[in-house]
Amino acid sequence: MENLQILKMRFAALLLLFIPTLGIAFEPLNTDDAGTVANGTNQIEQYFFTTASHGSGSAATVDIITPGEEYFGGEGAKAFPFTYTRGVAENIEISIGATYFSIPKGNYSPIANKVIAIKWRFAEAEDGRWALAIKPSFTLPGTPQQQVHGLDLALPNYALNLIGSHYSDELEVHLNASYSKSPYNTNYAVGVGPESNRINILFFSAAPVWRVSQSVRLALDTGITTNPPSTEQYLSSYALLAAIISVSDQVDLGLSYMRSAANMGIVISNSGLSVSRSEVGFTWRF
Repeated sequence: MENLQILKMRFAALLLLFIPTLGIAFEPLNTDDAGTVANGTNQIEQYFFTTASHGSGSAATVDIITPGEEYFGGEGAKAFPFTYTRGVAENIEISIGATYFSIPKGNYSPIANKVIAIKWRFAEAEDGRWALAIKPSFTLPGTPQQQVHGLDLALPNYALNLIGSHYSDELEVHLNASYSKSPYNTNYAVGVGPESNRINILFFSAAPVWRVSQSVRLALDTGITTNPPSTEQYLSSYALLAAIISVSDQVDLGLSYMRSAANMGIVISNSGLSVSRSEVGFTWRF
């Protein structure tokens, strides 16, 4: 019975390895948008997330993360992802991000997933109806103990995200297609995962965002991606619902709920093992 519980915990954790190491996205979504922070201005995104597992009789809590972060542990995680972005040209921004993990705790730094990214909006319509951007990012390596406990990978990672956005008065649609290289220190385990993980990760997502009033936007974010555990199915899926509330021209409040599983059928029907993430926070532009 104990071995079965461990197996369930391990399988649930493996479902969550699928988010690639991209720069922080259009919070609280996973999918990024082609917009950039205005030249000479700044943006701070400060969020909090917690996770839970569902189905198959498992009461274990495991983590799923926003892009730019990874958590591979077999226990629950509560964390505070932070991103600072600076507009350095009319169509270029630079961002740095990191995540503070309040849970789990151990003999290692709680600060992980340190990401540096540049977004370049290289094409756009004169009327502003569409835009294309490209976003390379680099994730600094964690320590071996962080890797063992699932907070980070102990080798540098890098990624490239191609972003397309279409804008209208009431609807935005954002598309992402990315590749990430996610090597790890093979002398150490990666959380509760298997001995061998895929390190070439593909990620495809779409997120329509509806403006329901002057201050409220609602979003549906869905995607598929490579599942890193080499012993598991190649693709995994997720679906996310989000609300973004503009309390002023400078401040947005965001909240989202995401569910992920081995396929979209399980995500929609909630009929098998899945993992959820709840997230809340704010974006401040100054």
